[in-house]
Amino acid sequence: MTPESQAGSPEEEIFRDALRRTADALPPLPDLVPDAVREGERRRVRSRGLAVAGTFVAVTAVTLGLALLGPLLRQTPGTEPAAPAPGPSITRPTPAPSPDPTEPVTGMPIPAPSSPPTATPPPSPSSSFPLWSPPPSPPSTTPPAARTATPYPGATS
Repeated sequence: MTPESQAGSPEEEIFRDALRRTADALPPLPDLVPDAVREGERRRVRSRGLAVAGTFVAVTAVTLGLALLGPLLRQTPGTEPAAPAPGPSITRPTPAPSPDPTEPVTGMPIPAPSSPPTATPPPSPSSSFPLWSPPPSPPSTTPPAARTATPYPGATS
């Protein structure tokens, strides 16, 4: 086709007719979209499966390696594993039940109304006392008759 030919000219009609006759002899083109979609899904499934399998193998190898080699790496030749050092007890001893129903549930004695509470030094870590106890409160200025029984000596209501 030359640039001088115009739309609807006889040369254009001859050219279009030749293209139609050539294309009519060819079979129809296959639709490639379903095959491409299927192949893409297969690739995605394969890549996800390989990622999951690789993660499983890596975690299993690390776990087995630590389980088998861990004790060997921690010990030096000729030594036994060390026992944990004895330490102070973290739990408080349970007091014996009291026959007096008016005594506090904690089982601690009620301070005598005539004597003010005394400050005690903090317990040492080597004793069987708990690791923490509330600090003693300052002496009360209220008369002994106005004081009420409290569960802890030195604590105020």
